[in-house]
Amino acid sequence: MKNSEKVIIVTSFAAVVALVLDAIMFLQHGHSLLASNVWPRLALFIVLAVIVNALALVKMRFCGYATILVNLYFAIASLATFQTVTPRTSAYGLMIEALSIIGILLGAAGIYYGVKQRSDYTKARIEKLMKKAKNK
Repeated sequence: MKNSEKVIIVTSFAAVVALVLDAIMFLQHGHSLLASNVWPRLALFIVLAVIVNALALVKMRFCGYATILVNLYFAIASLATFQTVTPRTSAYGLMIEALSIIGILLGAAGIYYGVKQRSDYTKARIEKLMKKAKNK
């Protein structure tokens, strides 16, 4: 499987987990999911995932950096849920904590694939410049 496909899969799953966890946190803090201040933040997760997935497909110069930053954001959102869920020892709390750990791991995997994506781009660029230098 190509690295860009891995980036798309991991980023999409990390976004879904972060979206679900953030919605749960809004509910836990007494906000209705129909409130106008909830949807812009939830939509942000979707927009960021779409941007990273699109950049991974076109393999632009800064796509690795975008992948790293967005997956770091998703991992931090999952970590925040892990730290603030209450009650922690109930079945509900343990389920949320487990989902948060999955989100953190997905974010970390996304960061790894972003670094690999950047490395692959740099290697391809160096090879292209070496070919160009040999042709002169």
